[in-house]
Amino acid sequence: MNGKRSEYYFRRASGGCRGCGSYSALVDPISALCPKCKSHLRCHGSTKIKKPRLKFEIESARMRVAYATMIADAENVFNRFMHSYATPSGQDKLRRLCWLHFVELRTCDGEPLMTFRDAIVQTLAVNIYESKGGRIDEQKSQYNYLMGRASICPWNRSKQTAQGVAYDYKERRYLQSNITLMHRAYKEIFLKAGIARFISKVNNEINRRKERWEK
Repeated sequence: MNGKRSEYYFRRASGGCRGCGSYSALVDPISALCPKCKSHLRCHGSTKIKKPRLKFEIESARMRVAYATMIADAENVFNRFMHSYATPSGQDKLRRLCWLHFVELRTCDGEPLMTFRDAIVQTLAVNIYESKGGRIDEQKSQYNYLMGRASICPWNRSKQTAQGVAYDYKERRYLQSNITLMHRAYKEIFLKAGIARFISKVNNEINRRKERWEK
């Protein structure tokens, strides 16, 4: 490492945590965060705001998706995409995590740990949470993080996951704590794989039904 680079990292490490402003803890020179803020960022996509539990939003999203009449065709398209995108190889961490969740790991009823319907319900729940004014750290692009995570990871389903097949939890925990991976998932899975387009269709269909009921 050259002198200028070393000086740059030294300034970041000695400038205090950019998350909480603390000077008392050892600051990582790359992220400029103390251990507590760095751990919070990996878990929640923000150094300050926790990711929402989405208990009620997920129930509301399930009801909306139940009314969707065009899910079967979209599900077939998504499944074809995911089986060609996901890979058991660990060279690409996002594709590896998709393989674990959508292909390899199964719940106690034999279904994949994540399905297209799960991804739709979870991302729609985040959308409902945000539209109702839920707290989201805009500075850290937490919304993109949440959408990416909801697209590929089970949300608050640890018990259901544990009841399925045996798996290396350390690997999944390591992959799911990768912030860059979740932001990639937002672009490559939520946007490009058609999830965003489908939840837009669901919302439009619900709005049309509401308009007919109000008439």
